[in-house]
Amino acid sequence: MSGWKKIVAVVAVVGLLTTSCENAFCDEAAVETVENEGRADFFEAMQTKVNAKGLQDLNRVVALLETSLSKGLDLEDAEFAEQMLSDSMMERASVLMQVINTHSILNPKVQQVRRLVVSDLRSVLAYADPPAQANYMLGRLMALPGGDRREALRALTAYLEAGDLRPGERAEAYALRGRVQVDETKSLADFDQAVTLAPNNDGYRLIRAVFLRGRHKLEEALAEVDILLDHSPDDANALILQGEVLRELGKMEEALKSFDLATELAPQAPSPFQNRGEIFREQEKYEEAISQFNQVLERQPGGLMPLLHRAQAYLFSDQNEEALADVELALEKQPLIAAHRLRAEILAKMDRLPQAIDEMERVAEAMPEQSELKFQLAVYYGYNQQPRKAIHAFSEVLAMDENNFYALQRRGDTYLNLGEHAAAVADLEAASKLQPEDSSVLNNLAWVLATSPSDEVRNGERAVEFALKACELTSYGMPHILSTLAAAYAESGDFDSAIKWSQQAVDQEDPTHSEQLAKELASYKQQNPWRERQTIEEQSQVTEPEEPSEEQAEVPQ
Repeated sequence: MSGWKKIVAVVAVVGLLTTSCENAFCDEAAVETVENEGRADFFEAMQTKVNAKGLQDLNRVVALLETSLSKGLDLEDAEFAEQMLSDSMMERASVLMQVINTHSILNPKVQQVRRLVVSDLRSVLAYADPPAQANYMLGRLMALPGGDRREALRALTAYLEAGDLRPGERAEAYALRGRVQVDETKSLADFDQAVTLAPNNDGYRLIRAVFLRGRHKLEEALAEVDILLDHSPDDANALILQGEVLRELGKMEEALKSFDLATELAPQAPSPFQNRGEIFREQEKYEEAISQFNQVLERQPGGLMPLLHRAQAYLFSDQNEEALADVELALEKQPLIAAHRLRAEILAKMDRLPQAIDEMERVAEAMPEQSELKFQLAVYYGYNQQPRKAIHAFSEVLAMDENNFYALQRRGDTYLNLGEHAAAVADLEAASKLQPEDSSVLNNLAWVLATSPSDEVRNGERAVEFALKACELTSYGMPHILSTLAAAYAESGDFDSAIKWSQQAVDQEDPTHSEQLAKELASYKQQNPWRERQTIEEQSQVTEPEEPSEEQAEVPQ
């Protein structure tokens, strides 16, 4: 039954309801014999439908029709009621889709609306000969975050099988299905279909370029954008995407040109400023980066990521108070792990180590599986002269990743500072196997093998081997490494070589260690090897950590 015929039928039935019954067939006996218990609700639904003025009336129509069908209708009325219910649900779904289209799907209330629309559409599709649009709408909803990719594919495929679609409708469905395909080849085929069906719609080529970029096919994505810009050189979105792809390819100057052109075309768009800010930050042009992030925040006041990026730029340019202010503002908005971690970095740089440690302890506790958080906490313990806590934290890192070079190096150095030389050698040797070209590890390993007071630790021959390699890697230009080579030769009994390299260390004039280097040289001239054992004392935090604010009291997972 066509839509117009349905309306005429509804009006006719409502007319019967509102006209006095003068016909002989409408006597009380006839009414009493009707075994159609849902008819009253059915007629009320039709009358409400005719007079419907909004979503509330539409909801009542749906409820009355469902009630009438559950109570029972004769075959003809039931068919009409089911068709009317399907049409009403489609109408309600279309109205509610406008809400979903204009709000974030991440909003819990919008998600509730989506559940209602999905329920309506599934009901519509359960009836015979459903409208093709029901499949398209369901496909769109299921393609959104939190939807069901497989159901989206089924719905969109069913929609595309409809024979009366216009080319533009079909192109839109192909583009949407391409985004939810699991197979990359099928996705690209769908995007190709969309571009072929709507060659003048640049949006489909842009979607295809975004897809290629997401698959790390950067050159192909760039070629797609270039075609788009040849056709529409003033497309700001295409220029932004071009800049982002160029940036990923490491072509920073070309990327900046694309972002500059995009800003000329769309001066209020925040993305070009954000990208320029990130590029300048990577180039260590921190003041320029801050200027760009300022522009982003003018266009998006209170944006979390621009605030955190500006805070990092402030931190790297030694504007610590400004950096801390930005992080505090970000934490007021949302207690992100990244913000807490950055806050700890800023506090550490401001020599507020107890507070930095307190911050990192809570962050690491909230995300115990993140080894890098434990590592950063261990480093802060070391800076705060809490070597035992540092070793414990480094050990936790190594329990998660036994081949973590930096944790092995740092723990080895910490053992060395505590005078626990055997443990230090074990860690530094393991670290040297992971990165055999690291001069710092080689130097410290050689030093402890050459100078340890423990006979079971010292090994002059190996100390010379490691020290020579460290000197080669640093072109014999580091006084403290030349000093290590001298100590290694002294331990192996070659005092002539020890004096030679010790003298060169002194001659390079290291003001920080000049007194120490002179003492070592004097020792070798007396044919005495150098012995050294550091014993740093464990210290507690000298100040109480600040009380966390309400936002900082609990760090989210």
